[in-house]
Amino acid sequence: MKTTYFLILSLFAFFACKKEEDKKSVLIEELSKSEWRKSSILYSADSVAPDTIPTISPAVLLCQSDNIWHFNASTNTFVLDEGPTKCNAANPQIKDEGVIEDLGNGARLRVEGGGTNEIWEIESRTSSSFRVSYFGKVGSQTRKLRVTFSKI
Repeated sequence: MKTTYFLILSLFAFFACKKEEDKKSVLIEELSKSEWRKSSILYSADSVAPDTIPTISPAVLLCQSDNIWHFNASTNTFVLDEGPTKCNAANPQIKDEGVIEDLGNGARLRVEGGGTNEIWEIESRTSSSFRVSYFGKVGSQTRKLRVTFSKI
């Protein structure tokens, strides 16, 4: 009788663990296959209605345009590398790192690190680029940002 219970419990544990493995994020798996750069950054011109983008202002600094985003699907982490051109010579090479979490089966991505705490709404995604929007600080005001990442 104990052997039967042990066998049933073992099978249950096996299938429970198998089910957990199947929940890997397709979004994170795809992002982790490449390195990415921000190719376009747009933000709302005012903070009165930050849930809309009534007027778009481009914002890509040369020193930010070569930053490299690495996503790791096996650890659900990211690393933001400063790239060869630094905005400040004293900046460390690793600009930020932290965890990523797929929210809503690829519809949203939580990106949380030492200097990053954002929830990216995935607006579009192809094999060579993806576009997200999120709320963030531009200067001292909260703005809605729309960022396009391109595969390196």
